[in-house]
Amino acid sequence: MRSYGQYCPVAKASEVLGDRWTLLIVSELIAGADRFNDLARGLPRISRPLLAQRLRGLERAGVIEKRTGATARSSSYHLTAAGEELGPLIKGLAEWGARWAFGEPEPDELDPILLLWWMRGGVNREALPSQRVVVRFDFWAGDGPYWLILKTDDVSVCLQDPGFEVDIAVSANLSALFEVWLGRATLADAQASGMVRVQGVPMLTRAFPSWLALAPIAYAVRSTSQPGG
Repeated sequence: MRSYGQYCPVAKASEVLGDRWTLLIVSELIAGADRFNDLARGLPRISRPLLAQRLRGLERAGVIEKRTGATARSSSYHLTAAGEELGPLIKGLAEWGARWAFGEPEPDELDPILLLWWMRGGVNREALPSQRVVVRFDFWAGDGPYWLILKTDDVSVCLQDPGFEVDIAVSANLSALFEVWLGRATLADAQASGMVRVQGVPMLTRAFPSWLALAPIAYAVRSTSQPGG
């Protein structure tokens, strides 16, 4: 943590939060990630040593606390009162970024596995049918196939064929599916344009959109995409 050498609240806050990745880590924690591996999956381009370093820094600053379980894998990270107060700041940054810094995606910003990991966290499990639902994703750039296994007690991302019969097959332009997730387009519009295709068991494909929540910041992206936004 570098000091700005200024007796100023903005400088002091920047010393805690200004390092690369730190605000994204806080954002993941606010979104519900609390295990090291879950944070690493949500931030795939950060090295694990750097993630551990940033978490230690946030812990020293009193933004998070580490709760140690019976094993190292069962340890978890939780926001303190100071960390919880960063929620409005993250929301404000999301709204500013959506309005002033969020243009068309660059190809290297589109990671299909990360997108599916984000989608996994937004599944409304209470709306799922009692039986397991297997969704296969094929992306036009040649990525995949990948699978989401949807169950009322768990949702998982599979990078290898899980060996179950596929109930829903999604074929999509990766950029278009990112835009749906982030609120720049609706799934219905993406399907109408042919950029996303959803096929499979009719009853399940009709229910499929109701199972998937949008990104937590989709409200901000959508508001700037509307006329007058």
